[in-house]
Amino acid sequence: MGYARKYRRSKFNTFTKIWSLFYLIALLVFVSAMLVLDVIPSKILLGAFVALLIISAIFFIQLFRDNIKKSRKITAFILSLILMIVYTVGTAYAVATHEFLGQVTAKKKAEDAVDVTSKPFNIYISGMDTTGKITEEARSDVNMIITVNPKTHKILMTSIPRDYLVELQNGEKDKLTHTGMMGIDETTSDVEDLLGIKINYYVKVNYNTLKDLVNSIGGITINSDKAFISYIGRYQFVQGENELDGAKALAYARERRAYSDGDNHRVRNQQDVLKAIVNKLTGSTTLLTRYNKILKYLAPTMEMNLTRAEVKALVKFQIGKNPKWKFESNSLEGYDAFATVYSSGNQQLYVMKPDEESIKKARQKIKEIQHPKSKSKNKDNGNDDIESESSEDDNL
Repeated sequence: MGYARKYRRSKFNTFTKIWSLFYLIALLVFVSAMLVLDVIPSKILLGAFVALLIISAIFFIQLFRDNIKKSRKITAFILSLILMIVYTVGTAYAVATHEFLGQVTAKKKAEDAVDVTSKPFNIYISGMDTTGKITEEARSDVNMIITVNPKTHKILMTSIPRDYLVELQNGEKDKLTHTGMMGIDETTSDVEDLLGIKINYYVKVNYNTLKDLVNSIGGITINSDKAFISYIGRYQFVQGENELDGAKALAYARERRAYSDGDNHRVRNQQDVLKAIVNKLTGSTTLLTRYNKILKYLAPTMEMNLTRAEVKALVKFQIGKNPKWKFESNSLEGYDAFATVYSSGNQQLYVMKPDEESIKKARQKIKEIQHPKSKSKNKDNGNDDIESESSEDDNL
């Protein structure tokens, strides 16, 4: 009996030694993956690594040495198994993220790139009216400028109706939606000229992007200001809260026939959908639990000119600072008209002629987000009652 007990003990010790080596390998792979991914702030990462090193050293001693009680070895094995699962899942997340960013981001920085964690910037969202590959040129059905100020934690969404009449780089005029067929550079340049702003980055998406993203996060909740049946898909929407899957969210974002102000209302719906997606991703465990599915659906239907490093910097900023973003929205307005445009030859098409006051208002709101006025007290000569205004980042 004594020999059999010693034999079983010896086999168990051999198993725990081998297991401890596998554990160390998993730990090293996990640490390497986190360092390569580089989205965790340094202080948090260092603290986590130190804690894991101490815990792992204790586990290794418990598992590797022969003179440790069996009960302690079993406890160390169970706890190390739990951590092994964490390491495996974490490594899988890191690899998936790294590969995803390699597919959708740019190889080199944009000409007007800024430090996205400290300077305000504009991102142009171009939603193509196609379900094919994102590399295909198509009409730009969704046109939105996202102005982000990482210091004030404010985000302004400025929507432009798809039929807005803009001046092309060749001096001709056309609908904004048609510029999508001329390439994203044409679209962003025309919008820069229209509003007198600098667009630092762009993100191209298409119908599949929205539909698949909403499905991958388990749907979104939208508050509709009226009841209607959508023209696309004939979906029924009630006044108030609506739970939407991908197809319904796309129909809601594209609807204009149900509204008296048509395209002007549609752009507000698009803003509502975007806010609902952001709130779902940042306000719950959705991003963690559905992470791989989200990346799988987004990769083929998204393109941007932010680099991998810039996206990582934004993620690291969000994790480290955990800012509570405040959303504002605005949309350009105009007048219904018919006109010949560059891409239509002699045929007259419906267009929306720009309202200059609306453009001025949009330009001012973007400026206020980028260069907020801050009040500071002038304490010279003991006078605390005088306030002076200064503009943040006036050089931008």
